[in-house]
Amino acid sequence: MKKRIYITVMVFTMLFGLFGCAGNTKKVITSVEEMTLTLRGMRGSYVYKIVCESDKSELRLYREVFSGEDTILELEKKAAPDTQVILDLMNSCSILRWDGFHGKHPKNVQDGIMFTFAAAVNGGQSIRADGSANFPKGYHEFIRTLDAILSECAKD
Repeated sequence: MKKRIYITVMVFTMLFGLFGCAGNTKKVITSVEEMTLTLRGMRGSYVYKIVCESDKSELRLYREVFSGEDTILELEKKAAPDTQVILDLMNSCSILRWDGFHGKHPKNVQDGIMFTFAAAVNGGQSIRADGSANFPKGYHEFIRTLDAILSECAKD
C-alpha cells in the first residue's frame, strides 16, 4: 500500500512539473521540520499539519471545532508518507516562492476560502503566506496531493 501511495504522489509531482507548477526555482527544499496550512471557509475550517523526522513524516488533517471561546482541533485523517514524498511535493509546487505571499480578497467575490501557511524548512528557514480567495501558484495542486495522500492511507 505504501508503494501505491508513493507512486501516486510521484505521478502527481511529475504531472505538475510538466504543466508548469514547478517554475524555474533555483533553490530547493532539502528538509522540512514542520508545516501548518489552515483553511477557513463557510463550510468549516481545516488544518493540515506535517512534522518530519528523518526519513518518515506525519501528515494530519484536523477539523477546527469552536467550543465557547476555545478552538479545538479534531483529528480527521492521518498518514505517514516518506519524507522524500513531502519534499518532492513541496518543491514541485514551488513552496519557497510562497514566502511573503499575501493574496488580497478580489473585488466582487462574495466569499471564499482564506488560508494561512507557515513552514520551517532547510534547518529553520521560515516560509509564511496567506490569502483570501487568492492563492500562490501551485497551491491547488499542493492541497489535492495532500488529500490524495490522506485518502490512500485511509484505505489501509
